[in-house]
Amino acid sequence: MKKILIVDDDVDIVDLVENRLKKNNYEVTFTNDGDNGYRKAIEQKPDLIIMDVMMPNMHGGEAVKLLKANDITKNIPVLFFTAMNSYLPKGAELDQINVNGQLYPAITKPFEPNKLLAAIKSLLGE
Repeated sequence: MKKILIVDDDVDIVDLVENRLKKNNYEVTFTNDGDNGYRKAIEQKPDLIIMDVMMPNMHGGEAVKLLKANDITKNIPVLFFTAMNSYLPKGAELDQINVNGQLYPAITKPFEPNKLLAAIKSLLGE
């Protein structure tokens, strides 16, 4: 069973994603900010990290910089989860986040469950 770490400060979103992933046979853990997410990723070595962008203590971009600089976590795929879509023109969609020149896939909130699952399966090579 693949393990996914969700790092997001919105408990309602975490509940929705966790339920959807568990129904699809993934093991799920979560935390509510980038700093804790970084520490949990080192401890748990998940197969994938779903990372919110805007969070307290440490935002997702900073957490990913640390994750990618650490030999233990540098190869763990990251899928960004963001509400930043609300800042884009109507009809536009944010599908990547740039961190230090590296582009990471992104899913916007509110999310389509099938699109989220497809992105996860793709990143996990399933």
